[in-house]
Amino acid sequence: MALPEKTMLKPNSIGVKLAEVQGVNAMTDVTGFGLAGHLSEMCQASNVMAQIDFRKLPRLAEAEAYRRQGAVPGGTLRNRDALGESLPAMDEVHWQWLCDPQTSGGLLLSVDPAWEDDVERIGREYGLTLQSFGVMRASQGKATIEVVG
Repeated sequence: MALPEKTMLKPNSIGVKLAEVQGVNAMTDVTGFGLAGHLSEMCQASNVMAQIDFRKLPRLAEAEAYRRQGAVPGGTLRNRDALGESLPAMDEVHWQWLCDPQTSGGLLLSVDPAWEDDVERIGREYGLTLQSFGVMRASQGKATIEVVG
């Protein structure tokens, strides 16, 4: 199985345009520290927590097939261990996806809901379908990320 090249080779040139949207509160590229690592840093810097709806989290079907066969990179567990109490106890499949270090450096944004339409429109202009998969809330303890779904 080959990973879809169109997904993995997309440049982040859209970031410049997204940064111009008034309602974009934070933006980072997701690299080897995984989605959870970058989201945790974003939350800690802003004194908030993130609630992720796992069902809405974009995932490559090919990557899921490999995960089910046990092909989970060693960096995934290292990322999980490094996050410690930032992550609550969760299903193995959840942390395997959230801590996976394999990425093409996609962008993670925090957007004021009033500005979501503008962000989605820009995504369409770049041939992308952007989708919200979580919300930010006031911090309520040690865990900065909560997973539902």
